[in-house]
Amino acid sequence: MKHRISISSLVYTLAIVVSMLAISCKSSESLAERAEELNNLEKTLNNKDFKIDINTALPFNTNATTQVLNNLTRYTGNTANRINVNGYYITFKNDSVTGYLPYYGEQRLSSTRYNNGLGIEFSGVPQDYELSKHQKKDAYIMQFTIKDDRDTVESYKIFITFFPSNTADVNIVSSHRNAIGYRGQLRALE
Repeated sequence: MKHRISISSLVYTLAIVVSMLAISCKSSESLAERAEELNNLEKTLNNKDFKIDINTALPFNTNATTQVLNNLTRYTGNTANRINVNGYYITFKNDSVTGYLPYYGEQRLSSTRYNNGLGIEFSGVPQDYELSKHQKKDAYIMQFTIKDDRDTVESYKIFITFFPSNTADVNIVSSHRNAIGYRGQLRALE
């Protein structure tokens, strides 16, 4: 019994093999680029001379906060869970950290600065500072504690996840308010 291989099936098989080779070469280039991006990210973080430009606030909302924020953000393109912001930042310079962030959420404990503004502001040398590489994804996790600039009793536990795409996810747990998250763009300072 003779087997006959048609030209069209041979061409089809050859096209699949060439495609697989192209994909495997592309993935190795992607892996090399990803490793270089991760290496550059690590250098930037270890230099401690960078800024995160915050562009999105991600409040942790209760039912009451959601109702208020939905009314305030109506017709703006924002929602109670995602608010586009501009002009806010976290700056790392040597061993100091400065932050100026909006706050959307509920205050759990009374504070000495209720009428002095409701944002989050801090500056100084962070306590319990730790930077580590995430075990399962290409990212670095930074965490530290710092006190509020304008309040002697409120403090923040801050968790920042840095990605090779130069984006950062910031989560802040306050001693006096509900937690809140932010998303921003990382850039090295000159």
